[in-house]
Amino acid sequence: MGVVNVNVKRDHIIGDETFAVVVETEHDGGVIARTAVHRQGFDRRIGGARTVQQGAESEVGHLSSAMTVKCAAAHLPADGEKSLVVMGGPLPDRDTRIRLLAEHLTEVKQADAGVIFGPDMNNGEPVMDGLARTEGLLDHATGLSDGEGGISIDTHGFTAVGLDEGVAVVAELTDGPLRTATIQGYGAVGAHMGRLLAERGIAIPAVSYKGGTFLADSDAGLDQALFFETWRQGGDAALDALAQDLPAGMRFDADANAILDVPADIFVPAARTEVFASASELETSRTENPDCRDIAVFLKDTGVRLIVEGANHPLSNEAVRYAESHGAIVLKDFIVNCGGLIGCYVEWAYRDELRASPDDVPAMRDKALKMVRQVVRHNISRMLKMDGSVLENATTIAMENRERLLARRKASDLGDHAFAQACLEEHLAAETRA
Repeated sequence: MGVVNVNVKRDHIIGDETFAVVVETEHDGGVIARTAVHRQGFDRRIGGARTVQQGAESEVGHLSSAMTVKCAAAHLPADGEKSLVVMGGPLPDRDTRIRLLAEHLTEVKQADAGVIFGPDMNNGEPVMDGLARTEGLLDHATGLSDGEGGISIDTHGFTAVGLDEGVAVVAELTDGPLRTATIQGYGAVGAHMGRLLAERGIAIPAVSYKGGTFLADSDAGLDQALFFETWRQGGDAALDALAQDLPAGMRFDADANAILDVPADIFVPAARTEVFASASELETSRTENPDCRDIAVFLKDTGVRLIVEGANHPLSNEAVRYAESHGAIVLKDFIVNCGGLIGCYVEWAYRDELRASPDDVPAMRDKALKMVRQVVRHNISRMLKMDGSVLENATTIAMENRERLLARRKASDLGDHAFAQACLEEHLAAETRA
């Protein structure tokens, strides 16, 4: 067992972008793992590491570059990277996922000593805990559980907290009530989002997961207390069981894409990339997601007015532009789903303090959650008030942040953790005063 081949490519072109470093490792059984480091302007690069059955270099590339923009939007002095462990078959057990990820990370950090792997699809807190326990990898892993010196971002729904704040800002600054929402991908993000939206009085007529779609029979929507507790107790397996023994008031469709036909005011894609594209892009987009749909048809059929990107890159840029030109608002991934990233970065920056004083974890978690809401509220409020498209405005905000942080890093002689803490504290203080 182990790595049987390593390929390190520098200044490597993926699509129309040049990436600082791309590392590909081949493991026993034909497993391929790839990490794409987008830029190296800061001390550190951060991004999720997912284990999937299929995945291409193009996917890891655009996810990596999106992380650079997301870091900037979140006011974090870091560059983006992304990692895929591609199985080519069934997903392995947890210990195997930890081993493969650790083997790959060990090679990646030889090529770029600043990488930090965070949780992603099929690699939640238990996997990240195992990765952090591997010799030499603690400083390169984040998204850990409380017991391992982390702040449990998945357990506490950090990404959903940002999405929820985005919905709140749009509701405050635009016309038209937001009464209903559908959620694609009822998991670590989608489940918490359903819970938070229900607390706002928004009805959820449908949610989907990989096993299918649950649909409500009444305007009251699905019982989110029931769904959240079901998911919390047993994840997909518990949802499978619920589908076999449905309570009154709901139906089940074994097609997970049935969610895309349900009318609602809000749609939350929290499952995967390339969910929607423009008609002219469909053929290309379907090489990554065979189920990719035409954004024009979706909007016409469902009447959705707000799309909140819980997943990374669920809409192509052309799909975003089409939606905006037809009256819908799209909150891009890097501007609204940065909650998990912020939580992971805060955890990494204060890692030594958290491990030395476990009693401080709840206070640190509260601080990180406060920053998530403040960052999202500040960015989206500004974005909606600027002239131009929200896509262009969001990008402008992110790039302005990045240039400011790069200038500050150049002028500072602090170490990487100390510099990260200084930036976080300054931003939190400024937003609190505002």
